[in-house]
Amino acid sequence: MEEQPNEVEKVLELFGGDARKALHAVLSDCHHLHEQLRLTSGAMSVGFTRGWLPRDRRIDG
Repeated sequence: MEEQPNEVEKVLELFGGDARKALHAVLSDCHHLHEQLRLTSGAMSVGFTRGWLPRDRRIDG
């Protein structure tokens, strides 16, 4: 059975093996999504989310 490439390898392949370009793209996407979450959070009512509010940073654990 052939092993499937992992996500990191797929991303690096998309950027021709250039890790700096790949990291820059991933960080840019992360910043964009963070901003979209911030904007959406301001537009959602507490009733709609039943009190749930998104965190601005991921909590590992």
